[in-house]
Amino acid sequence: MRKAVHLASALLLAASCGSGAAQEAATPPPDPTAVAPALAEPAPSPDADAPPAASTLPSPVDSDRIDQRIDSGMETALGEDGPAPDFAYGAFQRGYFLSAFALALEKAKQGDPASATLLGELLARGLGVKQNLEEAAGWYQLAADAGDKEALYALGRLYLDGHGVPPDHARAADLFARAGAAGHAVALRELGYMILQGQGQERNAMLAAAHLRNAARLGDPDAKYALAGLYSEGVGVVRNEATAARWFAEAARAGHTGAQVEYAIMLFNGRGVGRDEAVAARWFREAASAGNPAAQLRLARLLADGRGVTADPTEAARWYLVARDRGALDDHMESWLLQLGRDERAKAEAAATRWLGHPPSRPAPGGDPAEPGGAAADGAQAAPSDGEEAPGSEGAVEPADGVSDAANGGQD
Repeated sequence: MRKAVHLASALLLAASCGSGAAQEAATPPPDPTAVAPALAEPAPSPDADAPPAASTLPSPVDSDRIDQRIDSGMETALGEDGPAPDFAYGAFQRGYFLSAFALALEKAKQGDPASATLLGELLARGLGVKQNLEEAAGWYQLAADAGDKEALYALGRLYLDGHGVPPDHARAADLFARAGAAGHAVALRELGYMILQGQGQERNAMLAAAHLRNAARLGDPDAKYALAGLYSEGVGVVRNEATAARWFAEAARAGHTGAQVEYAIMLFNGRGVGRDEAVAARWFREAASAGNPAAQLRLARLLADGRGVTADPTEAARWYLVARDRGALDDHMESWLLQLGRDERAKAEAAATRWLGHPPSRPAPGGDPAEPGGAAADGAQAAPSDGEEAPGSEGAVEPADGVSDAANGGQD
């Protein structure tokens, strides 16, 4: 929200440095019009490996003194013409919520929108004060009236969910639109979901796709994932698997595990992107390590069959036991597990126990795991049977903010 605390810290740290910093300040800036040769490299100095002279080293930094100066002298550090320090947000960042509330309340009474938003956040989450969603909505409203995009989004969520205010989808959509116009990526994504489902707005898949595209371009991983799903299914856009693969890849690189699974599937099958089982296996492993049961199941199949990776029965069994504990049951892997040697099975169970923190569950008589109960937990589906390739977007995904639900206006 506010970066004044970080700026002040940097300035104070610079002020605490010794003569070396002074020498740098005295050096004139380089000529901006000068262009260095593209391949020019400086000649090695005979003293390059020597330690720096003591006179060039910065003086020791006293972190306690810096903390005191941050708390008591930020105005001086920033200068008379610098932005006013946000002490309330600084206290919030440090976890001093009661102090943050008191400081923000004083500034909010003077009409500061950011402070009103911070009060709403503290009250909505019950940080330092008793949770009170009605009062939070009031402070968010004051900040939203002043155009604060964080307050606009937060108030929109309250109206969408009916927390602290009567549910009002039309009002929520309007607030998301105003926040999105100010550059709030998550608000744009939520607005896209609402329009896709026809909540508070007339259903319009093309307009929803446009909002999701704008949110994706602002860097929101969930919007990238949802937009990829629209391109994969041809909802609101012309179906284009190459574009779907590109957006899945963008979301996957941002750490979205559902996108990592989808992108791996497309790589494995060569849909919209060049076929590469080895890279697909790496993405399955990435998502599996993050706890995605669908990825854990698919990685187990690859390790068992030696597709994209070197076959490793113990690792395959370990990942399948972990996936099965989460509800991802697969007939092929159950049969394969029965044929595994006793020693390999014991090693796999020990590794799965370390991963889970408890022994892996066993299937109940009905076929589903005894714990937690129910197949395909968290969007996991069984892996393909022998001879089949990994399924596409209709397969294992996390639907909360993903492909199929995005096409139906799902929300996270």
